Amino acid sequence: MDQMGEGPSRPDPALPSGAGDGEATRTSWGRYPVIPPPPEPPTYVPPPPQPPTYIPPRPQPPSDVVRYGPGVPASVPASQAGPEAERVWRTGRLPEPSRRPLRLRRLLGSALTVILLAASGVVLYLRFHHAPFRVTGVEISQQTKNGCVDDVTGRITTNGAAGTVSYQWVFRPGRQAPQPLSQSVVGGQHALYVTAAVEGQGHGSASQTATLQVLGPDQGTASTAVIVRC
Repeated sequence: MDQMGEGPSRPDPALPSGAGDGEATRTSWGRYPVIPPPPEPPTYVPPPPQPPTYIPPRPQPPSDVVRYGPGVPASVPASQAGPEAERVWRTGRLPEPSRRPLRLRRLLGSALTVILLAASGVVLYLRFHHAPFRVTGVEISQQTKNGCVDDVTGRITTNGAAGTVSYQWVFRPGRQAPQPLSQSVVGGQHALYVTAAVEGQGHGSASQTATLQVLGPDQGTASTAVIVRC
């Protein structure tokens, strides 16, 4: 019986029918399940800075070079490199090289120019300059007998320049007057050979003196005895 006019009691909705045996399960109707939030990632904390480790300089081996006097530095000191770099930065130009190599090059160039000019002058002088033609000597070089005729050959030497030699043959005793002759000599020819024929007549022998006279450009004579036999 319900008390105080209350209606009949309803079964507990949390207990389903037919679940008399065993353990009852309570279910909340009209409520959502609570999902826990995901765990936050760990925050990175940098390690504290470490002080720099001091590394002592490596000891240099002792040098065996013994220096006397101020010596020559192997590199430009920092005190000199600083002003040089500042000067290049301000002017925009590299430092000028030493003037001593430039002077040496100029002297060598001048000497070479003088040598080339002298050699060219000698070549031109030898090629275009010709010494005046001269006769340096005269002699009778050969006699050849051919029956009643004797050929007398004279040799006239020159200085090798080009020119013309004037000469004549003189025979004593003789009835004919000497006849001047001339012959040209080319450059480089140092000797000129001239020949005269002495003829005999009748029977017997006759003696004469043949003389070669050079008339120009220089004068000279050469004589020889000629015996003609027929």
